Amino acid sequence: MRYLGASFSRLTCIPATSILTITVLVGCGSSSPSSSSSSLADTCITNQSAPLAVAIGARSNVPEATIPDYVTTLIEAAANAGKQISLIRIDGQPKIFSPPPFTTNAQNSAARQQDLVNYINNNVQPILQGEIRAKVAQADVLTALDLAASATGPDGNIVVIDSGLQTVAPLDYQQPGLLMSPASDLVAFLQQQRLMPDLTGRHVVLAGFGYTAAPQPTLNGPQQSNVLSQWEAIVKAAGGCVTADTLPNTAAEIAGLPPVGIVRPPTTPTFSNCGTIKLEDAGSVGFTVGTATFRDPSGAQETLSRLANTLMQGGEHITLIGSTSSEGGNKLNDRLSLARARAVESVLVSKGIPTSRITAVGDGSHWPGRVNDRGRRGVLLPGPAETNREVIVQLPQCT
Repeated sequence: MRYLGASFSRLTCIPATSILTITVLVGCGSSSPSSSSSSLADTCITNQSAPLAVAIGARSNVPEATIPDYVTTLIEAAANAGKQISLIRIDGQPKIFSPPPFTTNAQNSAARQQDLVNYINNNVQPILQGEIRAKVAQADVLTALDLAASATGPDGNIVVIDSGLQTVAPLDYQQPGLLMSPASDLVAFLQQQRLMPDLTGRHVVLAGFGYTAAPQPTLNGPQQSNVLSQWEAIVKAAGGCVTADTLPNTAAEIAGLPPVGIVRPPTTPTFSNCGTIKLEDAGSVGFTVGTATFRDPSGAQETLSRLANTLMQGGEHITLIGSTSSEGGNKLNDRLSLARARAVESVLVSKGIPTSRITAVGDGSHWPGRVNDRGRRGVLLPGPAETNREVIVQLPQCT
């Protein structure tokens, strides 16, 4: 992969005229596309010569966008086949750039190759050099994906290069809880609101998802994984096949671009031996969807060890209250919330807190401190729903 600020040209017969020149993979004197890289071979893309859309988040809060080698392969193959190539800017108001398809009257392979190189340099490069960089504040990945779907049609190829952290409705990751919401919640929400893009038959590659740049805080492993899982689930539910390019990108952001809102990862809880402490499902003491199994066992153990150390400084009675979102009904939620409270209790007991000091209860979706997680027409709101999934540690009030 090569940064947008680095040279892409490996041609020896055509001089590079810009530091943003894309790598054209046809060898000098050959008219056939080069073989795909191993990364491309591992994707769900079956026809390299299909219409292509590349959506790039060259914006604030993400690492400087990179162009994987397989993207240059796809650009070359689509151009050679005379198919539409579209480049999409991911910012607060995504914009699509669709140069005319490649045509040539060349009578031999060398001339055809020269025309292909000229086409890419004159039609693709100018967009990558300027227009692909964000012009509007915020980030709207969903709209960019929708534009890509419209540009390619069934059997089209789509590559999205971004962190995946959208900052506008309907998927504003600045909203508490959304970062770690189950993928199924986001899919159901978009489907119920009729906001799902139509990706039927499209082949989608997601690159860089979960990787951020300052001032956006870095996401930890579970957070990165969840963001990627959310977008993979959206693509699948929209009818597309999807492959994740998980190659890390730790570059800095491109300076001087419009601002993008900060997505705050869950904070690490602080503990005392009085008052009310919330163990957020979005944080380290989170659970696999629909279960009382810790999503990150080592992270849960570390956090609950710190809680146990604090509790051992006193002898106060502890009430663990399990809370859930509102979907599922009382019977399911009461049982699940109790199981999660008991899972926390089990760890605390293993850390030396006597069972006699702990009461575990399941309050389902009735905990007084919960937020409203239903929108218009009763639609479950993913962010608030995730916020309501927690285990509350209740101690005597601080004096």
